[in-house]
Amino acid sequence: MTQKQKNIRLLATWIVLLVVTVSIYLLDSSQDRLTVSRDLFAMNDPSGINKVVLSSPKERNVLVFGGNQWQLNGRYTADPQRVTVLFAILKQNKVRRMVARNKEDEIDSLMQAAGVNVKFLQGENVLKQFDVVSSKDGSLTYFSQGKERYVVEIPGYRVNLGGIFSLDQNGWRNPLVFDVSWSNLQEVKVIYPQEEQNSFDIVYDNHYYAIQQLSRTDSVKLTDFLDDVSLLLVEDYLRSEELEGNVSGLPLATLLVNTLGDITHSVEFLRGGTNDDKIIGRIDSLDYALFDYESVRKLLRPKRYFMPEE
Repeated sequence: MTQKQKNIRLLATWIVLLVVTVSIYLLDSSQDRLTVSRDLFAMNDPSGINKVVLSSPKERNVLVFGGNQWQLNGRYTADPQRVTVLFAILKQNKVRRMVARNKEDEIDSLMQAAGVNVKFLQGENVLKQFDVVSSKDGSLTYFSQGKERYVVEIPGYRVNLGGIFSLDQNGWRNPLVFDVSWSNLQEVKVIYPQEEQNSFDIVYDNHYYAIQQLSRTDSVKLTDFLDDVSLLLVEDYLRSEELEGNVSGLPLATLLVNTLGDITHSVEFLRGGTNDDKIIGRIDSLDYALFDYESVRKLLRPKRYFMPEE
């Protein structure tokens, strides 16, 4: 066989392979061809929504707008930042493609095990409803209505959209401990049960704040301290089974905050926790939470810290 004949045979073989490859690609891609609007799950104007219901195999969470803030399950204030993220996803999500047929059984199993049914309502009128689940590695998010499954994204962002929908009740709670401002703060007490000489009371009187136990107070340090109180955040709310170590006995310190209307909230900082940079607290004698130690350290000041330098 001449070299020319060999080249012709190689060329013919290459053409056959190319035709087969293209045919397989077209056949496979036809299964994923998008036949619905990319905005199938999106709402351009969600301003009328005042209720969101998220139901999973594990729990059901209900967010209701109460006029000026979102409430969670009729008991807690919802995290405003996470609610904002939820509505941003609702507005901006786009369908990328249908789920490939060879992946349908896998996604169906995921939906049954961990999927979240989401309803956006105005009153009791459902404006948008779909099911959501993330892939096992979190790289893809699947939305569905009925039996059709779609890969959904926010163009330009590589994020796990399903994560926000699968938050548990503690994940939806507002991490801000105290709803206080300079206009409603009346009194702050820091109590050290085992070192009472370090305890102190901050009271509002004659248009300024002062520490009752001191004749003079460093106003800069006191102002920074009150700012830190108003910005105290929970890192994570804890379920009883998540408590680490022994959290019984006297707390390291108790922080009491009193606002207008004689409303008092408290945080007891406990000895529990195994990480040096974390500390467990009990809010209003009911809920346990994990705090960043550096944030707490700013609040656990002894009385003498606020004395002005001579």
